[in-house]
Amino acid sequence: MPWELDARFRTRDNAQILSFIERENPSAHDEAATALTAAARGLSDVAWYCPDKHAYAYFVLHTRAHRIFGIAFGMSCVGFALPPGEIARAVAEGGEPDPSIGAGWVVWRIGTSADLGAWCKLAHDHAARERPEPRARRPR
Repeated sequence: MPWELDARFRTRDNAQILSFIERENPSAHDEAATALTAAARGLSDVAWYCPDKHAYAYFVLHTRAHRIFGIAFGMSCVGFALPPGEIARAVAEGGEPDPSIGAGWVVWRIGTSADLGAWCKLAHDHAARERPEPRARRPR
């Protein structure tokens, strides 16, 4: 049975991660979800969502504006949506790009030596950034 998707997350910013969730219907072991929430400890403007934590559904972190920036899935996977300029460094620190989730998503296995808290903060700050207002066109 597919997990329910909360309507508040159906935004353009979340299109890739929602496509992954709908396609894969991932589950998350409690150790992966615990690692994800531990990585977010101390960050403001962070909430979590899980459609059914008692049945080990996927587990996501999101901003108050409902932008998803982190996911726990499988037995030991934690992924973050990172700024494009940080992907190479994330890979150098043991992360693996996961284009099945979307562009910019990097996944780590829990128990690695990577500082998941630092990557979570980077992903959070990237997701929480203010979008610049479109510039007004000047008349010709």
